Amino acid sequence: MEIVTDNQRFHLILADVAMAMAISTLDGGKPVCEGDYQPGAVRDGWLARVTDPALRQRVTALANAGLGALQAVAGEDLVEKARRFGVPLSAELAREICEHFAVRRERVLTYRR
Repeated sequence: MEIVTDNQRFHLILADVAMAMAISTLDGGKPVCEGDYQPGAVRDGWLARVTDPALRQRVTALANAGLGALQAVAGEDLVEKARRFGVPLSAELAREICEHFAVRRERVLTYRR
């Protein structure tokens, strides 16, 4: 069993939310989290099912941009976006994710001063 750090898990969750948003926008559907949700399942599941290279490229590019934007979203907004696009996310986990990325931003700002 592979051990995933909090940093990796938080990135996978945000990547799933961003991917779900991109899929909804460009592929016209809602990705479904089947069974117990595992971080990364939305992205990996969709990429495994879709064979059109142009669609894969467009969705992946939009999701990558969305991932960057989601790193600055407040906890309650993150929960709403995740719920709206079918990714299960608790308010507590959203708070942890937001804290994690806020600390990272602060470290970068402190380092660059």
